[in-house]
Amino acid sequence: MIPIKLANTTQDAAVVHDVTHYMRPGTLQLAALPPLSLYVHLPWCLKKCPYCDFNSHEKPGDALPELRYVDAVIADLEAALPLIWGRTIHSIFIGGGTPSLFAPATIDRLLGDIRARLRLEANCEISMEANPGTFEKDRFRAYRQAGCHTPFHRCAEFQRRPPEGLGSRARPRPGTGGRGRGCAVV
Repeated sequence: MIPIKLANTTQDAAVVHDVTHYMRPGTLQLAALPPLSLYVHLPWCLKKCPYCDFNSHEKPGDALPELRYVDAVIADLEAALPLIWGRTIHSIFIGGGTPSLFAPATIDRLLGDIRARLRLEANCEISMEANPGTFEKDRFRAYRQAGCHTPFHRCAEFQRRPPEGLGSRARPRPGTGGRGRGCAVV
């Protein structure tokens, strides 16, 4: 703990008292609560990249358990509601894995369930990670209609040739001469 010397004046002593008050172990007192953001993790990828340290798993050969997983995420959110009750969410980020593997209808249901339980700011930023090869224009349009309204992007590499052994699925975008590899922005 930082040593605090008592001051000579009464005014300085009051300030010192406030500092020691805030430095008590196990006590956090804020004048106002900080903005609250929500992160939703969808852990499946087309394949597990060798450089990735995230909790992610290769997509099984059959369909993803999208609806069961969303049910579990919402149950987890409901269990945490007493901790955040009354607070407003100012941003939501759906990451992973590769969330763009989930159907737009599933993302729409997820966001609807979140909106039914939490108060979102009017201009709440909702964004979702997407990887190359897991989306197309119509799918992005459907994600936007579901409420993901900020740019989707996943920039894996900006090199013309990625380093050997990374195992990334990123490929050059047509017409870029190899620049912008792995980037998707809508």
